[in-house]
Amino acid sequence: MTLTQQKLDELEIIESIYPEKIEVDNHDLVNCQDCANDPGKHPMLRFNIKFDQLHLEVLLPSDYPEGASAEIRISWSALDSSQEFQIDDSIKLILSENKGDSVILLVMSELTNLLLDIVNDQLQSRNLEDSPADFPEASIYSRVWYYAHHIYSREKRTNMLQWSKEWCLTGFILPGKPGIICIEGLKKNCKEFNSRVRAMNWQLLKLQHEEPTLSSEEMKFENFKELIFDVHGRDSKHQDLGQFRTFLSEIGLDNVFQVLFNV
Repeated sequence: MTLTQQKLDELEIIESIYPEKIEVDNHDLVNCQDCANDPGKHPMLRFNIKFDQLHLEVLLPSDYPEGASAEIRISWSALDSSQEFQIDDSIKLILSENKGDSVILLVMSELTNLLLDIVNDQLQSRNLEDSPADFPEASIYSRVWYYAHHIYSREKRTNMLQWSKEWCLTGFILPGKPGIICIEGLKKNCKEFNSRVRAMNWQLLKLQHEEPTLSSEEMKFENFKELIFDVHGRDSKHQDLGQFRTFLSEIGLDNVFQVLFNV
């Protein structure tokens, strides 16, 4: 596959995930389409990803992904300087660690997690300033849901089970493809888990949903464990999501299934 075709394939995937949010430089797009099957020509490709207040400018150089890294510029009025540096550093680290691979989806996943952390920290700070007696840090509980392209690694699963014990978290891992992680416990402990799980190497990991301010009485799980349902598909790596949905319904979390899988 030519470098140009790799760029076009990556753009197509991004457009399918963020429909109506992508603005592509038409001149670049035409050049890439004309040269898609020519291994001797590698036009660059520029496009923007625009949400309400968040804008990303993306440049895929001529020899991306094999010879050069993507260039990504982010603008969001709600970020202060330190937060911009934090995001820039995180993106640079992703680009350097994944040189030679298509990385825009990975960057978007990491960016989503970072921005959620920033927004939640801002909301928590406001709540604590407004009502310090009602919202002490030590009594804030959270439930966090992650969606992974897949969870196969025994090492990852063992680490997460160990971290749940270390930080007194409950919830579950649904291994397979796709993979789901749910953790609940003290908010500060969930943040520690979040930092470690994101530091692991993933093809795709998204913080898909968070319930940031719960009471201890709203916790749904007694421990942290792996869920195993009937498996199917090639190599038996796909768990029965119908059974998973029933499991969530039985504990009063059936609405989360729709959030996890956008159904």
